[in-house]
Order: sequence, then C-alpha cells, then structure tokens
Amino acid sequence: MKKIMAVCILTVALLACKKEKDSGNLTPNCDGSNPTYNGAIKSILDSRCGSASCHPNYTSYDGLSSILQSGDFKREVLTSQTMPQGSSLTQEQINKIQCWADDGYPEN
Repeated sequence: MKKIMAVCILTVALLACKKEKDSGNLTPNCDGSNPTYNGAIKSILDSRCGSASCHPNYTSYDGLSSILQSGDFKREVLTSQTMPQGSSLTQEQINKIQCWADDGYPEN
C-alpha cells in the first residue's frame, strides 16, 4: 500500500509541473552555435525551470544529468514542448537548447 501511495504522489507531483501540449509548438533549429550549460543554458533553465515548486534539482548540471541521459529533457522541452510549465521558451532559447542537445549537452 505504501508503494502505491508513493507512486501516486510522485505521479501527481510530476504532472503538476507539466503544461498542456500547445499545437503552436516552435520548430527547434540549431544555428550552428555551440552553447554550453555554464555558458548559455543554465541561465535559461534557472529562469524557466529551476523554481523550488517544480524542479529545484535542475539548477545544477549534475541535477540534470539523469534526464539528459534518459532523453526526457529533449522530449519534454524540444519535441513535445510541454515544459516549462506556466511559460514558454522563445525561438532563440529553443534553438540554443537544440544546439546544446546536438553537441551532447556539454557542461563547459
């Protein structure tokens, strides 16, 4: 029973931070730049994703590593664009994140 309750709580917490899919998604397009987490991406994520209410562990590269490796980050931010909740990324931000993904998510 405790396991079922824990799964339910985790599911609700994850879904609470997700926004509804918008049919007006932007098309990620790398402009050839080579952004790094520390050089360009951290500031985007800190302003859009690192709030205490949703993803406080995403304020560090180490905190992101598991979702980068699993493909969850790319799927939620670039493909389905269901994140960030309550706001959206600009075309420029989406493009920077796409370049970062294309380069294998470099930290520095």
